[in-house]
Parts: sequence; structure tokens; C-alpha cells
Amino acid sequence: MEKDARELLLKYHQGQATAEEKAMLENWLHNFNAEIEHGLSDEQLQLAHQQNWAAIKPNTSKPSIPLWKKLSIAASILLCLSLAFYFYSAVRPVQLVQTTKTSPIAPGGNKAFLTLSNGQKISLTDATNGKLAEQSGIQITKTATGMLVYQLTDQPNPSGKTSYNTIETPKGGQYQLILPDGSKVWLNAASTLTFPTSFASLKTRKVELIGEAYFEIAKNKTSPFIVKSAKQEVKVLGTHFNINSYADEQSTTTTLLEGSVNIVSLNRTENVILKPGQQSTLNNNKINVTEINTEEAIAWKNGLFIFNDENIKSIMKKIARWYNVEITFKGNLDHVSFVGNYARNKDLESLLENIELTEKVHFKIEGRRIEVIAK
Repeated sequence: MEKDARELLLKYHQGQATAEEKAMLENWLHNFNAEIEHGLSDEQLQLAHQQNWAAIKPNTSKPSIPLWKKLSIAASILLCLSLAFYFYSAVRPVQLVQTTKTSPIAPGGNKAFLTLSNGQKISLTDATNGKLAEQSGIQITKTATGMLVYQLTDQPNPSGKTSYNTIETPKGGQYQLILPDGSKVWLNAASTLTFPTSFASLKTRKVELIGEAYFEIAKNKTSPFIVKSAKQEVKVLGTHFNINSYADEQSTTTTLLEGSVNIVSLNRTENVILKPGQQSTLNNNKINVTEINTEEAIAWKNGLFIFNDENIKSIMKKIARWYNVEITFKGNLDHVSFVGNYARNKDLESLLENIELTEKVHFKIEGRRIEVIAK
């Protein structure tokens, strides 16, 4: 580990590190900071992280001391972070510009609305735990952990017709549900899922998605599961996958973690089968397949933001959905990107302060409106 770290530090210092190696170094340093016992606040810990990172960033001027000595110093800092903690009091923390004093912008949480087939709308955020409704031979229950569960009852469906429910998460919301067939769905912020209350009499288990969701589909060889979104259909028998199909995104992405899925564009011109570890991107009726790190695609489900050299405009879209804020941009930000892993349960200000450490952008906060300013 020590040899690998030194080699990576050397490449970074010489400006030869790839984007992936930069992300690895940043994550290594971030995780090392987070794991040691230090007794410091989040702000103090971030300042230590900033100082360590500054110590190893590429040097564009002629060094005044030998390179090996600088690398030794950098490695020592990484292994002995207490030195950075000691000097914390001499460094002023980064401050965000706020024209008006407001409470910290809190992260999102379990928030959603359920619309029944009869038009009744239930706020799952406010609803008490236990039985919510019973319809078409299905009992709908909210668990103590904030999950929506559909269960078959002994009562038959008197009408014989298929009924549909819709669950919708607002900005700043997420929710998990178990469908009548036992399939599990995690719904991200600003997303909608429409589904039958029972799959018993249906040849296919078909649902419709707007936004983003992660699926763990119960296996049923005689009844394929189909997820329809604005531009594609995904057909599976039993598997784990993630679909990102927000209306404000140019492309629809599907990431497969387990099993296999068949993706068909709605105009039927494109048709691909994904293997685990692959991601399809559908744009302008064309599907492109790449090998990816699936942990990045489902980071939101696991309570994280993972940015791997991601453009600031893409990052701010995710932030806007999760923190329910309005974003505006000022200046040329097309080539500004960011690397880092951050918990989604933290206040927004701490995340923005980390992004500001790139010295490429500045943030101006007014209430729930954030202006991203290029430096």
C-alpha cells in the first residue's frame, strides 16, 4: 500500500496522473481522514483534508527542495494527519457568500405521495405506520422503517379489472416500496412510478417510471417484468438494475448489477442486452453500452454522492433534486469538474464548501436559491 501510494503521489505531483488515479488519490485521502480518531468537528476535519491535499497538488514552479523530499513530506502528512490538525487554528475556514442569514439547508429524506386508483392521495410523510388502505384484493401498509408494502389478501378483486397506483417523490424526497409480486423498488428524488396493484391476472408485470429508481425484481419466468420510461423499455425476468430517466437529462441510462436485461428504444430501432457491470446510454434513439463502476450509479441508493471527474452542471442537478433548491449559473462552467465522495445526509453548505476547494467555482446562497459562479 505504501509503495502504491508513493507511486501515485509521484505521478500526481508530476502532472501525469489520469482522472481515475486522481479520483483514487482523493478518495484514499478522504477516507483516511474520515477513519482516524481525531475528535474534531466536520469543519475542522475538512480543513485538515484541504491542507493534506494542498501538500501533494502538482507544482508548476521550479522546486526549491528536492522532489523526493517533497514526496516524503506528503506521504508523512497522509500517515500522520495529526500534524494538520495541530495547525488548524492558524488557518481560516472557507466561507460561502450568503446575502441573507438563513437556517442550514437540510438534506432530503423519506417523503412521497401515494395516489390510489380511486384518486385518493395519501401523504406517506404524514401517514402513521400500519395499514393505509385496501383495494382490489391488496392491502397497503406503511412500515416503521418508512417502506410501502403491497400484500395480497384473501379478498378477491370484485371488478376483475386491473387497478393502478402511483407513488411520487418530491424534490428532497425518496422512498422504498415492495410491489405485489415481492419486487423491491427504491425511488430517488423527483421521481414517479405507476404500477398495477396486482400482477396476478397479467401476462407481463409492467410499470412506468419518470425520474430514477433502483429495482430488485422477483423472479418469475412466466411473467417478464417491464419498466417503461420516456424513451425506452427494459425487460427482465429477475435482476438488479438502476434506471435514470429524468426529463431534464438528455439521455436515459440503465445500469445492470445482477442478471440480464433487454433494452429496447420506444421507436424499436435499438435493441441491446446488458451484462452485469454494464451501463447503456440512450440518446437520440441510439444506445451506447460501456463498462462502469456500478457503485457510482447506485450511490444515491446507498446514501452517497460519488463524483468522479463529473461536470459541475451535472452535479448541481443532483444537488437541486436532493436538497430542493433552485440553481443558476454565471460564467463559463463547461470545463469545471469535481472529484469526491460525500454523504447525502449532510447539510448542503458542507458539500458546497468542499466543491469550492477546487478554486474553480464560488457559491452565492440566498434562501433556497444558489448561484454557481465561475472563478
